[in-house]
Amino acid sequence: MQITDISLWGVALMVVLMALAVALFLLIDRREMMRVLKVFGLTLGQMILAGVGVWLVYKVDGWWMDILWLLIMLALSGAWCLYEMKWQVKKLALPLAAALVAGCLVAGGSMMLTLPGRCFVPVFGVLLAYMITSITLTLQTYQRCLYHTESHRLYLQANGATKLESLMPGIRRALRASIQPQLRTMAQPLLVAMPLLFAGMLLGGASPVAGVFVLLLLMVAAFVASIVAGIVAVGLYSKLSC
Repeated sequence: MQITDISLWGVALMVVLMALAVALFLLIDRREMMRVLKVFGLTLGQMILAGVGVWLVYKVDGWWMDILWLLIMLALSGAWCLYEMKWQVKKLALPLAAALVAGCLVAGGSMMLTLPGRCFVPVFGVLLAYMITSITLTLQTYQRCLYHTESHRLYLQANGATKLESLMPGIRRALRASIQPQLRTMAQPLLVAMPLLFAGMLLGGASPVAGVFVLLLLMVAAFVASIVAGIVAVGLYSKLSC
């Protein structure tokens, strides 16, 4: 679908409906509506920046531009994770970077062996979006476990347990947290994945069969990326902090 296929009358109608919805909500809850408008503005700004970036990638159409785009997205993803983790740069920078790179190499590399090169940007975009949530939950859960179980870990080690054995309960909880976003998505595909990914592929011109096939592959890749990233993040964080 091209931009010329979009009806200006339809766009105008959606703008009018949006204005009416905002006006109605302002009458009911002005404070909350201002917060919604702020979030909407931030989302619009991010979408514009993302659109410009992707347009440049497809316009230049070179492998070096794809790699540059991926490096920039990795840096932005890591920065967002650090923001979510209250900017604990010294403790988390290396585990975050290694986890994001490992997840992209394993899951993204496997996907690119399956799909054509033009899928590079959307595939890695989806994987990075999943990994941001996954890695953040993993490290937050693991940090809480280390904090609340310190005396128990020391007790286990004093009674002959190895360091890995004393850390294993926290590692299990952290890895469970890493796959929760994927489990929710896979458990409710009609409510989560279908409107976002499947509809997007249909709008891009893919057939329904191809859309379902790619959607399933992306779910598998996101699951693998989360597991790989979670193990790498927890492993490096354990070495650096314990």
